Amino acid sequence: MLNGHGDDLHLIEGEIKHNFSSNVYYKGCPESLLDEISKNIKEIQSYPSPIANELNDLAAKKFQLHSNQFLFTNGATEAFYLIAQLFSAKKAAIVAPTFAEYEDACSIFKLDYQLISRAAIKDTNVDLLFICNPNNPTGTSFSKKELELLFKQKPATTFVIDEAYIEFTDNLESVSSLTTKHANLIVVRSLTKTFTIPGLRLGYIISNPSNISTLLALKMPWSVNTLAIKAGEFIFNNYKTLQFNASELLEETTVFKKELKRIKGIKVCESNTSYFLVELLNRPAKELKEYLIEKHQILIRDATNFNNLEGEHIRLSTQNKAANQLLIQALKEWI
Repeated sequence: MLNGHGDDLHLIEGEIKHNFSSNVYYKGCPESLLDEISKNIKEIQSYPSPIANELNDLAAKKFQLHSNQFLFTNGATEAFYLIAQLFSAKKAAIVAPTFAEYEDACSIFKLDYQLISRAAIKDTNVDLLFICNPNNPTGTSFSKKELELLFKQKPATTFVIDEAYIEFTDNLESVSSLTTKHANLIVVRSLTKTFTIPGLRLGYIISNPSNISTLLALKMPWSVNTLAIKAGEFIFNNYKTLQFNASELLEETTVFKKELKRIKGIKVCESNTSYFLVELLNRPAKELKEYLIEKHQILIRDATNFNNLEGEHIRLSTQNKAANQLLIQALKEWI
């Protein structure tokens, strides 16, 4: 996180009662998953498998793909760094504003990259193109049909589609099935947001077997730890029962946003997810963040360091009703 993105709870002194800055599911890790992780704690006395490939068959069954189309990583971030390493010194584009790790990965591996708008994709000719779908921090998205058209129109460009938050919306279909049709498609997904296990770091890449084989040659061994593997096995074996109800979460978000929109001095931005941007029309985001921490033990995301995002913005992620009401009241007091 060279640009300071991500949850900065570890930097805050004192108690934080409500964390609106993190996009992980607010109800926390399912108890059955926590129990499974605890049950396997003694397994840390042995090395994990070098490439965590025991998860491949389970993932293949869920997505109805082949096991050689998967590569598990230390969170989605390791996936981005592996992909950037593969395209080292080539040209890349990033649809922005978005997650900073794409930029960091490109910088480290000397890619000649540019930040572009959504509208500029059709006129951009590069070797590698990053799209976050749905996007972080805006919550905007591309349909599967829109993306497949781009894959067809630009066969010389490899598209990295980050679907880390796809389960935080109810109107998007994954493009993972298209990896069998389009050699220029790499999908990156995460298990940490949906199942609230960001401390375990578990992500994965889906692509055609040739891309996976090439990326695997660059990957360090044992990057996925034993407890993450055990958690992954349990998740894939119980995916439907563990996954939260996106429609219910979005209904809560609609109510939350409706009340926020009544507050003068802020503008609530459109989003297809449970997280969204709020523009502060008269005062700086840094000031609001400091006020909420000091006076209310509430943490929000200061979004002013997202490149290509103009103005003073914060990002909020829907929490429980009581926490949402506390933030609304605190914002009214601050305004």
